[in-house]
Amino acid sequence: MMSIGEFAELTGLSVKALRLYDEQGLLSPVAVDPWSRHRRYSAAQFGHALRLKAARSAGLPLAEAPGLLADDESAAAVLAEHRARLAAERRRQDAALDVLAGLLAEPVRWRTEIRRTQAQHWAGAVLPLTGAEDAQAADERANELFGGLWRRLAEAGNPPTGAFWTTFRAVPGSETEVRVLYCWPVAELPPADWDVESGTLEAGEEMVVRWRFEEDVPVVDGAAHPAVLELVAAAERSGAEVSLDRLRQIGLLDEEGEPVGMEVAVRLTGRADR
Repeated sequence: MMSIGEFAELTGLSVKALRLYDEQGLLSPVAVDPWSRHRRYSAAQFGHALRLKAARSAGLPLAEAPGLLADDESAAAVLAEHRARLAAERRRQDAALDVLAGLLAEPVRWRTEIRRTQAQHWAGAVLPLTGAEDAQAADERANELFGGLWRRLAEAGNPPTGAFWTTFRAVPGSETEVRVLYCWPVAELPPADWDVESGTLEAGEEMVVRWRFEEDVPVVDGAAHPAVLELVAAAERSGAEVSLDRLRQIGLLDEEGEPVGMEVAVRLTGRADR
């Protein structure tokens, strides 16, 4: 048998790691001196020790180590799952690097314009933003809610009169929580007893920027589209008050009513020259 130092030297595991694996019940010494508490290891433990060493180098979570030390079929499954996670992470990193390269290249020049808008009634549905669900689940939930509102308006003889838009609503009493308000423009406000949001956009000026989905631009994961950021910056330079609840994201539709892009508008209020 070998001392812990000798076993560490032969397997490449540190003494600290061996003590941790002993505490976790992953690789315990075959004997412990009752007086000195010195650990003794056997050559028969090389196999498990090498698996743990390789797993440590591969970044395998310690919580998954028991499966790696079980039968070969379980170990192969643990390895396959970890490979898949690493591949997914690598794809995410490669995508982030491509975005970063795009940010360092020639910047995209976004064209903003100012337009005059007429008063517009709208009806909307509120969707809380929750970090617990993935993007696909959130999109499905939004489509179900938004589509249901469209059908309800149409059945009531007050169908949407144009492209949808979304905006943000802060939650009272919270500095971080927000909700998304999905709106349809309508000819008439829905009845007061409908359990929906509704209101009227006042006539006025707004600054607008737009883009099409087919355009290849670098978008940082988790951040707003760069066109939105440019719009906010341009509005701020004009002296307008800028906040999320002043932004409207409006769907750009083709001749068949299919979404092909977005435009984002911000109301120009509170400017110093007005």
